[in-house]
Amino acid sequence: MKRLKLSSLPLPVQALLARMPVLRRLGRLGWPGALGLLALLVAGGLELGLVQRWHQEQQTLEAQAEQLQRQLRLQRASGAAADQGTPEQWRAGLPGPELRQQRLADLLEAALRAGVSTPRTEHRLSVDANTGLERLRVSMPVQGSYATVRAYLEQALRQDPALSLDGLKLRRSHPASAELEAELQWSLHGRAALSEGGAR
Repeated sequence: MKRLKLSSLPLPVQALLARMPVLRRLGRLGWPGALGLLALLVAGGLELGLVQRWHQEQQTLEAQAEQLQRQLRLQRASGAAADQGTPEQWRAGLPGPELRQQRLADLLEAALRAGVSTPRTEHRLSVDANTGLERLRVSMPVQGSYATVRAYLEQALRQDPALSLDGLKLRRSHPASAELEAELQWSLHGRAALSEGGAR
């Protein structure tokens, strides 16, 4: 292709190019160079426009996400308040004393299924006659890998909604050891028998 000649341009354009060295250099690029430069300028303009639009869309989406999170928190709070009901309804939903031994057995069985070693357990029952509630505290030293201990904790808490993990101490006998020693403190919450009173 032929280079763009200054003399082939209209006189006003020639005068403008003569005054502006940058524009004069554009004339030396020829038509392909001028088209390439024009394409670059158009692409740059589009990119700026797209980036601004994407930034606005991102801000809009972030605002919508925050709004949805606020709504979810409000729904959870109102749902939790509605689900709890009265203290009597909450107490009636707890397991009765006749299930105490089975719940303790289920807790120990979950440890065996998870592959966690439980050499011994100690438990103590306390009953609050004023509220009609009982609490079976279970101290349980266990041994196993981090993954098995964690799986056991998740399984135990999932299978018994009235179970709480009150304490957890982890230690390794040696830094390179894969086995953990853990001291677990559980509480099995439930309704007390009418004839029971005081602490045991």
